[in-house]
Amino acid sequence: MKRVALALLLPIFSICAVIPNIAQASKAEQHAKAFGHLPMFQYAQVSPNGEHIAAVFNAPDGPQIVVSKFGSQELTAILKLKKAQDRIDSLIWANDDRVIVSASYSKSAYGDRFRVSRLFSVSKSGKELQELKPKEVRSDRITRGALYSERVIAILKDDPNHVLVQGFDERDEAVAVYKANVDTGDLDKTFINKYRVNAWVANTQGEVVLGVEIDELKPGLRHIWHRATESAEWKRIQSIQSFEDHSFEPVFVDGNSLYVLSPHEHGRKALWVYNIASGKFDSLVYAHEKYDVADVIVEPGSSNIIGVRYMDDYVRSVFFNETDNSVFQIVKNSFNGFETSITSLDTNRKKILVSAQTNVSPTKYFWLDLEKKAGGVWFSQYPYLEGKRLPATQKYSFTTSDGVELHGYITLPDGVEKGKAPLVVFPHGGPFGVRDYQYFDPYVQYMASLGYAVMQVNFRGSGGFGSSFENQGYRQWGKRMQQDVYEAIDYVAQQQLADTKNSCMVGASYGGYVALTASFQKPMDFKCIVSIAGIANLTELAEDDYKYKSLRAFISKTIGNPRDDKEKAEMDSLSAIYNLDKIKAPVLLIHGTYDTQVNFSQSDKFYDAAEDADIDIEYVKIKHGTHYFDDGDNRQLMFKELGEFLVEHLK
Repeated sequence: MKRVALALLLPIFSICAVIPNIAQASKAEQHAKAFGHLPMFQYAQVSPNGEHIAAVFNAPDGPQIVVSKFGSQELTAILKLKKAQDRIDSLIWANDDRVIVSASYSKSAYGDRFRVSRLFSVSKSGKELQELKPKEVRSDRITRGALYSERVIAILKDDPNHVLVQGFDERDEAVAVYKANVDTGDLDKTFINKYRVNAWVANTQGEVVLGVEIDELKPGLRHIWHRATESAEWKRIQSIQSFEDHSFEPVFVDGNSLYVLSPHEHGRKALWVYNIASGKFDSLVYAHEKYDVADVIVEPGSSNIIGVRYMDDYVRSVFFNETDNSVFQIVKNSFNGFETSITSLDTNRKKILVSAQTNVSPTKYFWLDLEKKAGGVWFSQYPYLEGKRLPATQKYSFTTSDGVELHGYITLPDGVEKGKAPLVVFPHGGPFGVRDYQYFDPYVQYMASLGYAVMQVNFRGSGGFGSSFENQGYRQWGKRMQQDVYEAIDYVAQQQLADTKNSCMVGASYGGYVALTASFQKPMDFKCIVSIAGIANLTELAEDDYKYKSLRAFISKTIGNPRDDKEKAEMDSLSAIYNLDKIKAPVLLIHGTYDTQVNFSQSDKFYDAAEDADIDIEYVKIKHGTHYFDDGDNRQLMFKELGEFLVEHLK
């Protein structure tokens, strides 16, 4: 059964809790209203002077930018975008008065869908909205620029009325740098890009002195360009071949020192100082003994690096000086029992916005005023779940049949005897650079609320555990990565944690591929299969990306070369669409028509072929749905359809 669904408006602000009113609606639908709404607040940022907080507010009629005084819950909406059309990706204070907002929408071009980004500047009062875009490219016409996001490169500390932004320039046929006036919206191009650079980096003085070029003639090759000052000539200082050389991610420039994230020497991403003059790694700043460094922590109002983050089961912060570390310790000590992170703080490090959560409690924001020694709750991301009993997410580890240690999580529903709950296997997306954590997860908690045990596993290929672990997943789609998931199920069975004989496989994106692959590799093992924005034809996925020269090295290395007959045949053998005769379990497909990462034709074509093969299959195609279903109504519709399908097939 195929349904094209346009989500109806759901009045989530009238829902106070998870109400088991089965007489009025199904249990799945009732729970979807609480677990399936978007986080109420995202991307919250404290103004430089600490007087205000700006954030994204996901209202029923679409995303808004709201501002409140620090310590107050009184909100003022200053910018609203079109419902189901726009997504707010980030925000940043340009100065004490104006907020820069990055928004994007999905647009069709060249047979694909791309996210087209835009930058806006708006005052904290909501007046004087300006789009930061060069006048000569103000048209909405898609060009190569659709592949390059407009973004802020630097906030100019000594010039609060301007910021540096990058965006595609049709005249250069490359990414240009502009000095943008945040009050008027005027942009002045700073120099001509003759070097085909795709991404620019500024130093602490706001000077653009570094660029990264993707070589379009030699797939997978990147060149690093540098100049000592804005008046100096550009020089190529490094060339890096993907998968042959260590990754080299520039994050900060300070004179002759380039700070980079790289697995150089350690096999795990670490923070290094690279000497530009000598062309060599100079010194190690920080490396963790087990995990990759995820990103750097930047000083408020500056581009100086003051620490790093890595992730074990939760986000961990490491600060390089005692002042910053003492502030962080105050935050940690103020929220015993919670996993905390500093979301944002003012330039004086006195007004702090903290995010705190556990695996049984959703993220909530708290404000701390260190000068007044005061603090309080700002808002919860999921207010309708606050105070509700949620099952704990427990971690586990085991060794695979070929000797690799894997880590994962299982969430057991309340009120069900251990080992008796039906199992939902929930592999993550990505797969590369992505992993599961022990944090509260609305998808996991939703399925657990329906009475199911939910299993997650960081199969090889997952990010964060070092380059060797991630590399072991290359070209292992449907093979070793898939086997890791099956062996995690075996572990759950051996430990008698859930009823693995009564299970369904649910996945989104790459996880949807895992689910569909399980449908023909293990046809008798699952009561049902759910693919959300998933992949049924691995060959087609590879070919869709391989047509772009800049992606060929990545696709060939991680999936395979779709233009090689032998490799294509293997990818076909690992695709559900070419193994329909083996599929036995009922299948649910959910896909959005605005998906820019996995084309909804993957689900369209698989559904048509499965229907012809008399497979028990349902398809919910959601109009305007993106890859992440980041419209509130679409998200709730997706949760509802998922839950009702599970309840029908997993008793």
